[in-house]
Amino acid sequence: MNDPMNEVGGLALGAWRPEIHAALISLVNEHGINSENYDPERPPLAAIDCDGTLICNDIGEAMMRYMITRRRLNTDRGFWNTVIPERMGRDALQAAYKAVAGRSDSEVHDTAAYRRYRAGMLNVYENLRRTNFEHAYVFAAQLLRGLHERTVSDLVEEVLDYELDRPLGNEDIASGPPFSGVSVPTGISVFNEMINLLQVLDAYGFETWIVSSSNAYIVKALARRCGLPEERVLGLELQMQSGRYTDLVSDPAPIGEGKRELFLDTVGRSPVLAIGDSINDYELLENCEGLSLVIDGGDEELAARAEEHGWFIQSDLTV
Repeated sequence: MNDPMNEVGGLALGAWRPEIHAALISLVNEHGINSENYDPERPPLAAIDCDGTLICNDIGEAMMRYMITRRRLNTDRGFWNTVIPERMGRDALQAAYKAVAGRSDSEVHDTAAYRRYRAGMLNVYENLRRTNFEHAYVFAAQLLRGLHERTVSDLVEEVLDYELDRPLGNEDIASGPPFSGVSVPTGISVFNEMINLLQVLDAYGFETWIVSSSNAYIVKALARRCGLPEERVLGLELQMQSGRYTDLVSDPAPIGEGKRELFLDTVGRSPVLAIGDSINDYELLENCEGLSLVIDGGDEELAARAEEHGWFIQSDLTV
């Protein structure tokens, strides 16, 4: 039986912990095309989270901030009433946006109204994320409300071009009273080890799926750039009406237990490899019938559960 380490394009050690690297090689040999039990009609499955796992930073958040900063929203009364919680300054945000809508960037970027609108919108997400991450993910996706699918198709490519070219770091967003300033990550980058792993899994006959709580449209565009078919992306999707996105989320939403539910509903069986970085991925990892791997993003709850289950924990992948 061949060892992927000795094959052209095999699994490089990189930043993998030696015991994790060995476990991945063992998994590929046990379930891949070199296995006596390999069935091309039922290839082994891998389920990999996107944000913080496949990539550094969060592509759904990046798209949300891009749309807010550039005012790429299709707003009407329904947008404000359904997307922005009243308790989070809906009326002030609507007024601030109205003051800057339809004007050029150079005209508005130094205005108090723009600072209020931008800081306020980003604070909505941050406040939701601290209290209920499911509501935060839905909010980020609902910014697409009212946009035509062709517009979104172009927009996701625009966002990827911009974010992949930005240096990884942080940006301080100025306050816009009554909304406080926030610091947000900048740029995205696919981890080198994950790109290599995707290539090895493909070469050895695995069927790899990306399961993300970010909107499916941006994740599918990213998957294409990573050499994965977009049909193997499960992300948060909005229902459509007359070619335009509504604010209604298609069920099940791939958040928490919904990740496992959507994966099983779509694919029909459990993976032999699952990789995630947050408690949002716990049920997906728990459903794995082989190797569950946690990328350490600082989620203490997931780390504690990983130790209980005996899952591997990996830190510091490279970009």
